[in-house]
Amino acid sequence: MCMNIEPLATGVWFQRVAVIAGGELGSIENSLRHAAHLVQLTPFAFRRVMPPILDEDAFEALLESGDYDTAARQLFVTPTTLLIETSSDERPLRAVIGCAILKRPVDGTGESAAAAMLDAWAKWLVTLRLEFGSDLDDDPVPVSGAPIPICKSACPGLS
Repeated sequence: MCMNIEPLATGVWFQRVAVIAGGELGSIENSLRHAAHLVQLTPFAFRRVMPPILDEDAFEALLESGDYDTAARQLFVTPTTLLIETSSDERPLRAVIGCAILKRPVDGTGESAAAAMLDAWAKWLVTLRLEFGSDLDDDPVPVSGAPIPICKSACPGLS
């Protein structure tokens, strides 16, 4: 996606993760797009656990084609493992992340596999911050006053 952009300050970045976790962006497509933009703006302390997402055109093509499951899978990289659990009853789908850093699973639920993965992704990041927060809040604040990426697509809610 966009290269060479300044990271957001850790606190601001996590506020934006919380927006995704709270389902405040209106659709899975908007939430996935926002998540991809947050990956671009990842604070330095988290870059070793965040994957480089496909180039923006390829990611947008996944979203535009409605292939949200494949788009959501782009949010994960080793040392994480991902399991999607389905159920024969009316319960929501469940995504489970096994994280070697945390040494425990983190799960999320949703009406679709993509929604469950996105929920698990947001909870995983929040759990990492809770576990290692004091080590991660020392990131320098971005130098520019407007750390918003210059991307090819709109990122709802990041203004």
